[in-house]
Amino acid sequence: MKTLLLTIAAGLPLMLASAVAPAAENPLPSFDKKHTAIVITDPQNDFLAPDGKLYGLVAENLAELGTVANIETLMKTAKSEGVALAVDPLVYTRVDIDWSGAGALQRQLLDMRALYRDSLANPEGFEGSGADFYAPYKPYIHDGETIVVAPHKMYGPESNDLIYQLRSRGIDTVILGGLVANLCVDSHMRALMENGFKVFVVKDAVGGPGSDAYNAALVNYSMIANGVLTTEDVTQALAR
Repeated sequence: MKTLLLTIAAGLPLMLASAVAPAAENPLPSFDKKHTAIVITDPQNDFLAPDGKLYGLVAENLAELGTVANIETLMKTAKSEGVALAVDPLVYTRVDIDWSGAGALQRQLLDMRALYRDSLANPEGFEGSGADFYAPYKPYIHDGETIVVAPHKMYGPESNDLIYQLRSRGIDTVILGGLVANLCVDSHMRALMENGFKVFVVKDAVGGPGSDAYNAALVNYSMIANGVLTTEDVTQALAR
């Protein structure tokens, strides 16, 4: 066991280097568009709008990577190339506030009313709120074709219908981006992989709370996912 742990530890720098190296060094994957979906986690105001409650945590990383524009490029590419687009928001409501078993970060988000709306059934106060979708993305999300799944409540899709929605459409491959790199994106990657999907994470269409969190996410992506791509890689691969 000690030898195995040492081997893994020694390989981490190489895995990180692989994750951050230009993807052009590796051949682009070939995607079957009928069975591929672009999935974006948490494309919401509290993360992406400058006045969002969580924006300050990820702002530096978003700017460095060009995340906001890259997510829009992925959405636009899904529409132009006939690939399914799914969005998976994180939303808390009034009935969630008193959870007794909330984790540390969950508790903070609940207490500060981040990603919050009063009720999923009540539209009052939702438009433009922190839980609402980031405005520039709404034309893609609200076109009547995008799969908008029920909100997840922790980090992965285990608590919502994303996996069912994808499987019901014959999707077996996911191109994944969104917020936050080391939390919801990482958890979605793991859950989708565990459920038999091929997963390709788009490393410049995510954002983390600082470089350490982002780099940790990259290590996990390179160890677990089927591939780590850039937005440009995805647009080129889907255009072929």
